[in-house]
Amino acid sequence: MASTSSEPPEALRLRALSAGLSGQGITILHHNSQGRFDLAENLPAAWADCPIIGSTERDLLPEAVAMSFAAAVADCRSTGEVQTNSFELPDGSRRRQFEGRFVPDADGVIIVLNDITDERSREAAIAALLREVSHRSKNLLAIVQSVAMQTAHHSGGIKDFLDKFRGRLHALSSTQDLVTESNWQGTHFQSLVTSQLTRVSSGMLKEMRLTGDNPLLGPNAALHIGLAIHELAANAVFHGALSDGRMGHVWIDAQIHQEDEQDPSLLIEWQETGIDTEKTRQAPRFGTMVLERIVPLSVGGTASFAIDEDRLSYRLRVPADQFGA
Repeated sequence: MASTSSEPPEALRLRALSAGLSGQGITILHHNSQGRFDLAENLPAAWADCPIIGSTERDLLPEAVAMSFAAAVADCRSTGEVQTNSFELPDGSRRRQFEGRFVPDADGVIIVLNDITDERSREAAIAALLREVSHRSKNLLAIVQSVAMQTAHHSGGIKDFLDKFRGRLHALSSTQDLVTESNWQGTHFQSLVTSQLTRVSSGMLKEMRLTGDNPLLGPNAALHIGLAIHELAANAVFHGALSDGRMGHVWIDAQIHQEDEQDPSLLIEWQETGIDTEKTRQAPRFGTMVLERIVPLSVGGTASFAIDEDRLSYRLRVPADQFGA
């Protein structure tokens, strides 16, 4: 491109080069035949206060890095081929990573340094995320497999199995959506309860009372407690306090108990009143197994399930490592 500027072309090119490099994490150096730098553009922060022009690599770099740097320059000169070199420089409390490209020049070596610190951090974060996704996917598939096997074992036929399994699968899916929306941080207890009750029966929210604390459940706790809420809600609608037009009541409460300074626990209680005791006792046994064994075992807690006169009660104690404030 032609230029009408009155300044020398070399100065204009250098100014344009500096503007193009600004903020890109790319540094351009020229290492002359006397082994000193005679050009430096867009220096990294670690060199910002260094008098680089006229200096050697040993004046600027830690000894080990300077030796590697000098070797790359020497190889570039002796072979006439492009060389590469990677190194780190201290930057306050952290270290920054650089990739160097050494290009032979008639009067020395042109060195292009690329600050790859952020790129490496992103790569590490993506790799960690993929490992986490793989781990959680395997856990979820194991849960689905277990639910499928146990549902089949306690079903009276293919239609019975499909109806029950579909409901449990949707319960897991609903919780998974909440967990994913929070970037795998988990979900709050009351949001989990509302999601599960609405999915079982949109009218349940009018017939229940939700009280107490609203802790953030971790992903593992959310999946299993969500399954427990689904079993209780489905039982209430089809066999319990809210079945066949009964005028029963459902109360759900969560309380964080600070039993000692180091070991708080979360106590979740489900209470139904006005149930048909005989009908409720005839409810599918897998639901009871989920409530009494699978869920507490999966969260490392304890549980109790009882039917007495016209009342059903379920209590689940969840340890501190499964929830946050």
